[in-house]
Amino acid sequence: MLSELATISPAGNMTPLFFLTRILEFCWVLAANLQKYSDDTVIFGCVENGQEDEYRDLVESFVRWSRENLLQLNVTKTKEMVVDFRKSKSPPSPVCISGKDVEIVSSYRFLGVQLDNKLEWSTNTDAVYKKAMSRLYFLRRLRSFSVCSRMLHMFYQSVMASTIFFAVVCWGAGIKAKDANRLNKLIKKAGSVVGFKLVNLDEVVKDRMVLKLWTIMDNPSHPLHNTVDKLRSSFSSRLLQPRCSKERYRKSFLPSAIKLYNSS
Repeated sequence: MLSELATISPAGNMTPLFFLTRILEFCWVLAANLQKYSDDTVIFGCVENGQEDEYRDLVESFVRWSRENLLQLNVTKTKEMVVDFRKSKSPPSPVCISGKDVEIVSSYRFLGVQLDNKLEWSTNTDAVYKKAMSRLYFLRRLRSFSVCSRMLHMFYQSVMASTIFFAVVCWGAGIKAKDANRLNKLIKKAGSVVGFKLVNLDEVVKDRMVLKLWTIMDNPSHPLHNTVDKLRSSFSSRLLQPRCSKERYRKSFLPSAIKLYNSS
C-alpha cells in the first residue's frame, strides 16, 4: 500500500469557500482514492505485483489538475509513506512533483494522529504522552495556587483528557500494553493532583468504541453500516465476528468494537 500525503495552498487571495468549491471537482472524480480535510489532501493507492503505474498516474493527474487550476502544491510539505508487509522488500523510487522528489517517511501526522508504516501506534503514543505531560505541569501549577478540585477536574477534562483520548476510537484497541500502561500511569498522576480517581484508558476505549458502533448501526448512510448490518446474528442480538487472518486486523476498530459490544 502506498500513501501520498500532500498539502495544498490556495494561490493568491483565493477565499476558503472559493478554494473548496474549486477543489471539489477533483475530489468528486477521485472519491475512491482521495481523502480531504480543509487544505490537506491524501492520495492513496494499492500497488500489486510491483505495478505502480496506476498510483503514479493518479498523483500526476492531481498535479496537472492543480497546475491548470492555478493551485500551488507545497512539495516540501508533501510526504510519501509506504506500508509494505512483504518479507522481501525493494526500496520504492520516490514520487516526483515539479522536478522535486517527495520525501519518503516512516511516520506522518495526519489530522492530529501519528500514522506509521507498520500500522502500529507507538509513535502516536509518544506524541500523546509528551503533549499530555506538558499539560500535567499546568495542572500541578493550578493546584499550587490552591484551586479547588472541581476546577482542577474541569481543567483536566478540557485540556489534558482531550489530548490523551483524542481519536482513541482509532488506536485504542491496537495500542501495545506497555504504551497503554504509560498513559494509565499519566492519568493516575493527574488523578493524584485533582484529588480523586480518574477514568482510565481501558474504560474510555470501551465506552467510546461501543458508542461509535451504536452510531454506525443507527445511521444507514454511514459507510460501515451495511458491513455491520450483515454481521447481525439471526438467533440473538449479538454481532458475528468478522474473520481476521492477521493480529493487526483483529485489533482494528470493527472486530474490537464488536467484541466489546457482545460482551456488554
